[in-house]
Amino acid sequence: MRLTYFFFRPLVSAAHGWVAFDLGTRLEEKLGSQDIVRCLREANAGSLASVHPLIIASKPAWLEQAELREALKPNQAIFMLPPAALDDEKVLATSKALLADGYHIGITIADKDMVRRVPRLSFDHVAMTAALARDELTTSGSGYFSDLGFRKIATEVTTHEMYGWISAHDFAASHCGFLAERNPAGGRQPDLARLKLLKLLSIVEHDGDTREIESIFREEPKLSYNLLRLVNSVAVGARTRISNFSQAIAILGRRQLQRWLQLLIYANNLAEGNHPNPLMQLAATRGRLIELLCKSINSPSGTAERCDNAFMTGLFSLLDVLLNMPMPEILKELPLQEEVVAALADPENGGILGKLLSIVAHTEKGQFGRASLLLDELDISPDTHAAAQVLALHWAARINIDSN
Repeated sequence: MRLTYFFFRPLVSAAHGWVAFDLGTRLEEKLGSQDIVRCLREANAGSLASVHPLIIASKPAWLEQAELREALKPNQAIFMLPPAALDDEKVLATSKALLADGYHIGITIADKDMVRRVPRLSFDHVAMTAALARDELTTSGSGYFSDLGFRKIATEVTTHEMYGWISAHDFAASHCGFLAERNPAGGRQPDLARLKLLKLLSIVEHDGDTREIESIFREEPKLSYNLLRLVNSVAVGARTRISNFSQAIAILGRRQLQRWLQLLIYANNLAEGNHPNPLMQLAATRGRLIELLCKSINSPSGTAERCDNAFMTGLFSLLDVLLNMPMPEILKELPLQEEVVAALADPENGGILGKLLSIVAHTEKGQFGRASLLLDELDISPDTHAAAQVLALHWAARINIDSN
């Protein structure tokens, strides 16, 4: 039996935090509810849905199938129905009953004529493309749903400008493929604080002298504060209070210090403002997912070193967006392994790591057909892929930069 590749993607709120995940597959796939149930169970998707709910595109008939409804708890799923469901009285009655029982049911809005026909007693969520919401529904049409208490979900949000509009019009969740693109309104100056952090990371990765590492920490008060806070945290478990840099570095160890710095690059406490940086979770997901998929590939060179390189490839793949610099310029400053450089410089032709990076990039953009072809080419099974996504997203969703 041929299995289907499923793809999990995070959705963000207007405050930039993750609030849901959607479950997608290639448009040409002919699915039954049993396929989705199998994926959810084999991938242990309930662990992910316990953090944020899963949005599951559903056929109306599936609502009557207890196996699908019971695969997750009522508050862990949003069953999203197609526009045609609005014309079926039986479906509306079923939706109404499930909504009363605590389930979440949504409907996809296809055009402006649907707006005032959606019964609030049968649905609590509506989904629409960002272009439809902005260009056809106008503020009044979109506001109508908000006034009645519907939670609005924006799909196909492809630009930062479009996300800005969505955020200003009371949408609860938004697709976030735009995050991987540089923001034209983000200014032209590179981020000097993060460039210094990259220099520090390079020294650590090449087993540089501890005194050289200490000197950079002394130049950066916020960085010093975060390091000492980390080593004195419960997560690290130091028995006595650590107050100097050499002790802190020794307790953490070079490997843990390296991974902490890799994540810290994306933390907003290195820049002005206190808003969460959505790039951090996305980059962390990329790194962890590529690392997990790399471990599953039967390759003579599938060593621990390659898996470390896989994590670094995913994590660093958004540095051009973060630093507002072209990737070739960044690669000149970072003495990385050759296969990491090849993957970051030209993913489509960058070997195994480049192909893995292409898979996650295609997934974020909703290009599931392209991602499926690459997964099949690398002989990564649908079950392995789904489980790796759940693990990576669950890990990234719970990241606390001060304790990792």
